[in-house]
Amino acid sequence: MTSNHSVADERLTDCEQRTYYVLGGGHLGTAVARHLRADGRAVRVVDELHDRSDTDGVRGDPADVRTLTEADVAAASTVVVATASDSRNLLIAQLVRARFDVEHVVVLVNTPDRFEMFADAGHQPVCATSVLSGTLAGAV
Repeated sequence: MTSNHSVADERLTDCEQRTYYVLGGGHLGTAVARHLRADGRAVRVVDELHDRSDTDGVRGDPADVRTLTEADVAAASTVVVATASDSRNLLIAQLVRARFDVEHVVVLVNTPDRFEMFADAGHQPVCATSVLSGTLAGAV
């Protein structure tokens, strides 16, 4: 039996095979999820105020093991932790890595002095304050 599909058609790109989770919605988490989705990536959001009409996901506390289990975070290739609290972000990132064995965890850091602490914990930190201040300084 011959197939009308080529081998290349059957293979998904790495980007298409990955599942991204954004933990913590808010305006930043929602924007990250929208960008990922616009790039053709499978993305789910976990947040207390999550609106399913906007993006696939689960309404609940992203620091709660039961919520993360319900959301199937263990299936994630990459998790982005983006709540408004650095301590909460670190707690959630540690939980995701330890309990759900997710290797690639990108974590929002709001206070630049905490950047190294997040990196030392094995996560990929992104400091919104540093990025924004650098962008603004370059614009003037």
